[in-house]
Amino acid sequence: MRFLLLFVLGSFYLSLADRSDDVLKQFSKGYDAFTADVYKELIKSNTKNLIFSPLSVNIALTLVTSGAREETAKELLNALRLPEDPQQLRETFAALSIELRPVHQYNLSCANKIYVKNGIQVSDQFKKAIVTIFNTHIQNIDFSKNIETANQINKWVEDETENKIRNLVDPYMLDEDMYTVLINAIHFHGIWMKQFDPSSTIPYTFRLNLKDFIQTPMMMAIDTYGYYESFDLNAKFLKLDYGGGDVSMHIVLPNDITGLGDVEKKLSQVFVPPQYKNTKVHVLIPKITIESQMKFKPILQAMGVRSAFEDYANFGGILVNQASNLKISEIVQKSFVEVTEEGTTAAAATAMFQTSRLSELADSPKEFYADHPFMFYLRLNAMGINFFVGRYVSPSP
Repeated sequence: MRFLLLFVLGSFYLSLADRSDDVLKQFSKGYDAFTADVYKELIKSNTKNLIFSPLSVNIALTLVTSGAREETAKELLNALRLPEDPQQLRETFAALSIELRPVHQYNLSCANKIYVKNGIQVSDQFKKAIVTIFNTHIQNIDFSKNIETANQINKWVEDETENKIRNLVDPYMLDEDMYTVLINAIHFHGIWMKQFDPSSTIPYTFRLNLKDFIQTPMMMAIDTYGYYESFDLNAKFLKLDYGGGDVSMHIVLPNDITGLGDVEKKLSQVFVPPQYKNTKVHVLIPKITIESQMKFKPILQAMGVRSAFEDYANFGGILVNQASNLKISEIVQKSFVEVTEEGTTAAAATAMFQTSRLSELADSPKEFYADHPFMFYLRLNAMGINFFVGRYVSPSP
């Protein structure tokens, strides 16, 4: 029996309700380690632009983990850096769900859905966990009608990501042996607190390496931003806030043109924002559009998740009398990010299958010219969670 999980980054909103700081602090620490582990594995086979959502993968895998047992559960919990105690796990995601609620300054949304094969029942315990903690909807469906079903699932994904993620599921992924498809959807659209003036966007040289370069539109502004220079990383940090101030883009720019690889070796320092100082900065950053699609099965296997993909996987807590040989066959994430003068739109989808010249300035502000490869991430500041992570190495796809 095969299990398909779809994690889609669509639209959800954030609020700053009361929460358990200790629980979220502990979760954030493990989450940063999980994000670093995934990023390290991704760049082993990817030398191009990259965008992914560790939050989408984390939530979807946690949903599955709540129905895993024995060694399968242990491996997933270790990879996710989550506590083994079920009560602590529930408290963690209960606190997380409180944070992911509507505000008016930006659009950040999260939605979960499980499609289950007609005639198959989800266990009451699993249903209670995913509905009460993760607000997940369950729907029965006929996987043997693979084209019709794929279209239906893809329509849900498109709706949740405001049409940014299309055709996540190919009909060939589905057949009568498929038992469940789990989808997590996250989408973000934010307006800069300090927008860039489109009339200031200029063609500028982006240096791919020491020899090659390419012209690309670069957004320019001179204003006060969060700024930090890291001696250890030999890099600069820039913090760009979105309306409301609860979400920010953090850009990590190596001082050296070819310094990205060195920065990527110290991810534990990259993913924890420094003590920014409000500084007048001359900012120059490219307009960004990145689309990525990646398979997570080999990544998770390298992180120690093995039994979940084998015939001896134990997901005995998901279905009623049907899960003895349920396994994950593949995990796929499809992601999108667009950064313009107005702000940022980001979306992603993950599927898991079981089964020119610049004016001189009189006051000499700090310069932050992102004209060579750099990293970036979108961060929920109150929670300390980077929900999108990427790197930009070339204006070309």
